Amino acid sequence: MIDSPIFYATTVHLDHIVTALNCLTPFGVKGEMLITIDKNGLSFAQENNHVIKIQLVLSRELFQTFHYSPITETSLTKVSLRLDHVLDSLNISNDRNDIIECTLTYNGDGSPFILIFEDNMITESVEYSTYLLKDLDNTGLVLDRTRLQFECIIKGDVLHNALHDLKEIGCKDCYFYAIHNETTKKPLFALISRSQQGLSKIILPNERSILEKFEIYANDSTTLLYDHPMISVFDYGMLDKIRASARIASKIMIRRDVHGLMTVNILNETKDILRPNDQEYKRTRAISGNNLPSHYPGIIIEICMLEKALPELPDVNEIKVMMIEYMGSESRHNFLPNTQQPPKKTAHDDKEEENSDGYEAASQDLPLFF
Repeated sequence: MIDSPIFYATTVHLDHIVTALNCLTPFGVKGEMLITIDKNGLSFAQENNHVIKIQLVLSRELFQTFHYSPITETSLTKVSLRLDHVLDSLNISNDRNDIIECTLTYNGDGSPFILIFEDNMITESVEYSTYLLKDLDNTGLVLDRTRLQFECIIKGDVLHNALHDLKEIGCKDCYFYAIHNETTKKPLFALISRSQQGLSKIILPNERSILEKFEIYANDSTTLLYDHPMISVFDYGMLDKIRASARIASKIMIRRDVHGLMTVNILNETKDILRPNDQEYKRTRAISGNNLPSHYPGIIIEICMLEKALPELPDVNEIKVMMIEYMGSESRHNFLPNTQQPPKKTAHDDKEEENSDGYEAASQDLPLFF
């Protein structure tokens, strides 16, 4: 009798897995991805130069069959695979017009990671030699949740379009400019590009339906800070790696702590996933029984990246001057720090009627992932 492998899972949602893994390609399509298997599903992680890291989770609800029997209940199984090798196999099988059942199987250290593709006519098996690289070093890439400076939740397509526009104008450095008006309670969130053409800005919409949450803190994750801009700078080459993930996002949470680390948490609803092309989308919708499970939470992604450097004072002043010109002289006293008095602070328990006009703070009914 042949013993069952410690892990095997079966799914028909190959297009969904391809969509998810394509989010990793900006981090190095020919690089190694670290796969972690646990009782809740699979996670895929990559890192670039210890400056930016991505972790993507596919929960067990995506699979019709999911079996994991580790040596101990709390143990994890980790293995490294080439991303391009896995994508090549999935894409070839996913191009067929029939329902393809894919089984993933792995039996621990020293054994191959196997993909088995099966339809009504043929069964194919692909084996990958495996090895475990040293685990990803998370030093400096863990968010300090007790010392946040900035936090917002924005619609995914809005951020994706903004990042795409920055690419079109040849952005080299991207500045995040955020400020909260105490008088109107309205936020201002801008992405400012420095390129060969100089400075240019993209003002993100601040409607409640688009910018669901927007808070600037006094370095403590609790005390709200008004009329005091938060400015940080990122290398656009690194920041652009987020764009593929933002393309499939329903909501994106951006947080930055006092140490210059920004995390981008991406959650998509299954109905919002963009297919690689219309033909594949129509084919998938036409296949009976191939819709994603209703209890499947969607693709969950976390990206952590370090700020390029503290913004230089001349750059900060140049950005402030540009934003003053944008906001106009009438708004100047509302958005810039008061030079005579320290910035005003309020606690989270401010009266709700203060937010009744203008921008409304986000409710607490946010997805559990956030």
